[in-house]
Amino acid sequence: AGDFRQKLLEVCTELATAIVRDGEGASKFVELIIEGAPSDEAARTIGRTIARSPLVKTAIYGADPNWGRIVGAIGNSGIPLKSDRVDILIGAVPISDATLQEASRKLKEKEIQIRVVLHSGTGSSRVWTCDLTEEYIHINADYTT
Repeated sequence: AGDFRQKLLEVCTELATAIVRDGEGASKFVELIIEGAPSDEAARTIGRTIARSPLVKTAIYGADPNWGRIVGAIGNSGIPLKSDRVDILIGAVPISDATLQEASRKLKEKEIQIRVVLHSGTGSSRVWTCDLTEEYIHINADYTT
């Protein structure tokens, strides 16, 4: 049963990531790893809020390591945190004034990992998303249903 579950998880993961990679107008695949949340459920909520944020998605498209947009999305999640310290890493590069150019280079890649460490518990989650491009707007503005 364990082997079947593992294989099923692998197939479902492959299908889920394929859907994200094939997003309307998407040019980048993004894996968000949320750690240190109050619970796994809280981590999922925070990850999904970041993933759905148009401001975050457009910053990713523009290769702008705008940590304020990510922090804003965390705040919009409604999840109370024990700490106001948040560490954000883009492709293993911690975001700081000294690393903005390096973080921007990482955001220009087609496959991006953003790790958010919340220092508020042991909850974690992984969420996939894509960037938000002009092509998305054209695809969705140029037809009627």
